[in-house]
Amino acid sequence: MLRKAAASQTALKEQYDKLAARLASNVEEIDNLMKATNVPQYTAVPDHNVLQNLLSECEDSDFWQNFKKAAPILFCTAIEHDTNLKQTRDMSFIEELLKTKSIMRLMKDKVEKGDSEVDLVEYALATRTLEQKLKVLHALNIHVESPEDQNKITLNIAGSAKAIEIDLVKLREAVTILDKQVVEKQASPDDIKPLVENIDLEGITEEEFLNKAVEKIGTIQKTANKTLAKESFIKIFKYTGDFAKLKSRDAKAKS
Repeated sequence: MLRKAAASQTALKEQYDKLAARLASNVEEIDNLMKATNVPQYTAVPDHNVLQNLLSECEDSDFWQNFKKAAPILFCTAIEHDTNLKQTRDMSFIEELLKTKSIMRLMKDKVEKGDSEVDLVEYALATRTLEQKLKVLHALNIHVESPEDQNKITLNIAGSAKAIEIDLVKLREAVTILDKQVVEKQASPDDIKPLVENIDLEGITEEEFLNKAVEKIGTIQKTANKTLAKESFIKIFKYTGDFAKLKSRDAKAKS
């Protein structure tokens, strides 16, 4: 009995270690991404309430779904007239569809039987990956041809009441298939000029911070729709976050 309990404890620790390593790698990756995309790195106190409803919080927002839906459709359309690529595309769709179905069924059967070989962390991560793949497969199965014009496709924009129409003739003219690979490079912090200057929070009062923030934000820029322009929005977002950190620090110092 003790051996069984010890083995179970060891297996649980191994699963936690595996999950911890995966999360540490993901955190490092997103930190590097933030540095390379010029997003203000405002670090607030984490809202631990999100963990109470974790799966729901991790679901895609309505608008984010466009990146998964529109991108595969546009890519497939762009290579439609290259025979070799079209054949590879179609075979890839079939292979991924069959493979995803096979893995999901095998995992489902093992979990339902309570199989002792099931690694819960591994299965949870694999399930999430397969769900994302399933969304792409669904997107590739959507009929987007315009009923009025075969040379046009239409896509609804998730998270809005709008749709987009794409002229396939112009798209084909704009796309050139190259018979070689090109150099692809991830953006790095050195490639981007920071939009927002940091304000040193050491030895500064709230009033002094606000004065500096107002100076650095400058004149508020707005779009034609009367919403904040990107640069103004990022600056306000950044300094609002920094001010919250300053107030939190002062509150802790007084307590």
